[in-house]
Amino acid sequence: MEKCSVPLNPPVSAIGPFYLCAIVRDEEEGLAEWIAYHHLIGIDHFVIYDNGSADGTTTLLDRFAAAGIVTRIDWPDRPPPQWLTYGGMLRLLDAVPDPRTASWGSLGALGPQISAYNDALSRFGDRAAWMLFIDADEFLLLPEDGHLTRFLDRFPRPDIGAIGLHWRYFGSAGQLEPDGRLVVERFTRCAEAAFPGHAHIKTLARPVALDRMAVHAGLLRPGYSYVNDCGTAFTPRHLAFNDPISHRYSQLNHYSVKSRAEFERKRAKGNATLGSRHPEGAIEAEYFKRQDLNDVEDRRLAMWTATVRDHAARLLSGPR
Repeated sequence: MEKCSVPLNPPVSAIGPFYLCAIVRDEEEGLAEWIAYHHLIGIDHFVIYDNGSADGTTTLLDRFAAAGIVTRIDWPDRPPPQWLTYGGMLRLLDAVPDPRTASWGSLGALGPQISAYNDALSRFGDRAAWMLFIDADEFLLLPEDGHLTRFLDRFPRPDIGAIGLHWRYFGSAGQLEPDGRLVVERFTRCAEAAFPGHAHIKTLARPVALDRMAVHAGLLRPGYSYVNDCGTAFTPRHLAFNDPISHRYSQLNHYSVKSRAEFERKRAKGNATLGSRHPEGAIEAEYFKRQDLNDVEDRRLAMWTATVRDHAARLLSGPR
């Protein structure tokens, strides 16, 4: 872990609103918890791309839309004339001449996730002070601050364009099936903090600074820089990684497998980055063994259980 260099109480406060962008498919189980939690920590509005959900996801998102905090956008897979590797997708993304005016819905070769992220920048980038790009199996823990406003107070410099948030892998804790409890309540075993896979980052960015967005990181406009949660500048390696790993002021809890049954359902949905019909889009069975990491306990998000459950119920209590 590196030593942090950002002062605890810089004089300039961040300005809202805060947006979250994600793409989902068949995430009904756990989605209300995920939205309620991130709303509690400061997300004002969620832009959710619905990638062909066939369970109750669409109905649930529309209920949150009725509460005024979600915009749901239908975003089905659009198989291209020629499938690209992920590297090919990044090269195509880099070649788009004007990201803010591009027709992202027609760029099926980019895959549903990259095209959705950039569509969100085009549609909502001028409304948001900051935009968080994460998946529905990732929960942002702010251990010192508890709220995005206080967290972003640590980054007052206007040249900071994006913050790289390091993963923390959480395992199944031996669970075979969901049991009605919340994700943050059920899964409290995770990898050691120094596990090399935690070099993966996701991005919280100022849309004004972000030229275009890949899955984990984006390309910034001139004059802006990426920093980690301690304010140390870096350039994302392969648009996905940063070393050294820092969980000092943020930790992105990644519940990538959950229980064995939930993992099998995840495998059946396919890969949102490449697209569910991509010939290389299958999630292999060995993924569970690699990601099922339960070395140490971290219960910090479990302490939010009652508050999240109550907040989700309040948000969903409006007219259907």
